Amino acid sequence: MENKAQKKGFFNENMPYIIVGALFALLTYWYFWLATIADLTYVWQYVLKMFTLDFSGQIIPYSELSRLEQGYVSIYGPQYDAIAPEVVRAFEERQHLLPWVFLAEFCIFAVMLVMQGGRKGPKCRKTCEMVEVHSTFQRFAVLGNILIMIYLFVTGFSITFGNITGGGTLGFFMRETHEIIGLFWIPVWLLITVIAFKDHKHFKRLSSKWGKVFLKGLYTHGQRINYLAFVAFGFILCFSGFWLWFLSMDIVPHAEIIQYRRLILFGHFMGSAVITFFVGETIYSYVVAIRGYLPGLITGKYPKEYLEEFHPEVLDGV
Repeated sequence: MENKAQKKGFFNENMPYIIVGALFALLTYWYFWLATIADLTYVWQYVLKMFTLDFSGQIIPYSELSRLEQGYVSIYGPQYDAIAPEVVRAFEERQHLLPWVFLAEFCIFAVMLVMQGGRKGPKCRKTCEMVEVHSTFQRFAVLGNILIMIYLFVTGFSITFGNITGGGTLGFFMRETHEIIGLFWIPVWLLITVIAFKDHKHFKRLSSKWGKVFLKGLYTHGQRINYLAFVAFGFILCFSGFWLWFLSMDIVPHAEIIQYRRLILFGHFMGSAVITFFVGETIYSYVVAIRGYLPGLITGKYPKEYLEEFHPEVLDGV
C-alpha cells in the first residue's frame, strides 16, 4: 500500500512534466517520421560519419561518382534531399500553414484564459503598499532579454518569409542585424539562465547580497517547464547561431562543409520554432493571465496584495 501511495504521489507531482514530455515525443514522431521531407536514413548516416571527423556529408564514396557528379559535388556539396533543402522545401510547400499554427496557439491560450475565469489580479486598496522585489540590475537583465528576443523574432521571420517581403536595403539590414544582435543575446541568455535558476538551494537565499542578483520566488510546474525550455532551446539557438556566423566569415562556399552548415541551419530553424511556443506560454502565464507583472517588472515594485496572493514566498524574504 505504501509503494502504491508513493507511485501515485510521484505521478501526481510530476504530471505536467509527463504530459509535456509525451506531447513533445508525439510531435517529434509526427514531424520526423510522418511529415518531414528529409531523408532520415541519410541524416542518421551523416551524423555517424561526423564521429569519424568527416563533415562533408558525402555518404557515397567520391571515387564512385561520375566525373559530372564529382564536379557538381566539388562546387555545391552533396546533393541529397535532406537537412537544409528540407527547410527550404518545407517553407515553399507549407508556408501558408504557419499563420494557422500561430492562430491555433492563440486560441489555446484564449480557451485557457476563459476556463480559468479570466484575467486574475489582486484587490488592491487605495493605500496599497508597494514592495521592491527587483533590483535595477535584474530589471535591466530581464527587460533587455525581452527586447532582444522581440527583435530576433521579428528579424528571424523576415528571413523566413524573405520571398514574400522581398530583398532590398531593409531586408539586408534586418538579416545583418539579426546576426549581430543574436551574438549579443548569447551572454544575455546565459545571464538570465543563471539568475533565474531558482531551484538551486544557494540561489533561493534572499539576503541583501544575493537578492539583488538572483530572481526571487519559486516556480510553479508550468513556469519551470518554460524556464527549462528557454535554457535548452536557447542553448541550441545560441550555439547554432554562433556557429553559422563563425562558419560564414569567409565568402568562399567551401563545398566540403556546406552540408554541415545546412545541418546547423536546420537545428537553428527547429530551435526557433519550438521556443516560440514556450515564449508565448510564458507571456500568457506572466502578463496575460495575471495583472500587474509587467508594471512591476518595469518599476521593480509590486503591490503587497499582489505578492500576498501570487508570491507569498517572495514577501516573506523581503
